[in-house]
Amino acid sequence: MSGPGRFIGYPVDRLLGAFRHAGGAAEAASAIRGLGIVDRDITVLRGEEGANRLDGSGAANGIGARVRRILDFTMMDQLVDFAHYEQAVRAGGAVVMVRVRGDERKAAVVAALQASGGHFLNYYGRFATEEISRWQGTEPAINELMRR
Repeated sequence: MSGPGRFIGYPVDRLLGAFRHAGGAAEAASAIRGLGIVDRDITVLRGEEGANRLDGSGAANGIGARVRRILDFTMMDQLVDFAHYEQAVRAGGAVVMVRVRGDERKAAVVAALQASGGHFLNYYGRFATEEISRWQGTEPAINELMRR
């Protein structure tokens, strides 16, 4: 799995899923490795560092990140979902982000994420985003402007 990193802009060719508990995210990452996906293509985001990398509003990463998020929101409606992902991590959960291409491999990763308790799955392709599953349970308290 990839280690510490920087602010995540648009996650090209990546599938993201939220987990209520970090244990489910670790289980999912292990299952995804079993599919032949290498560690560098799997990122588990948790704790303060993970939340700050997701940074739904750009507030944790300075003015450049805020401007980036404003531009992202005007061009891509699903990037507001990063506020949900960030709050899932801040609430003690985790987010798994997997670089994957191809419908069959993507379907296998989706199955692994869901089998381990993943929800709110979204795929961020090069030219379009795909909502795979909606948020389950009580939605996090986020600004109304950050909702689709």
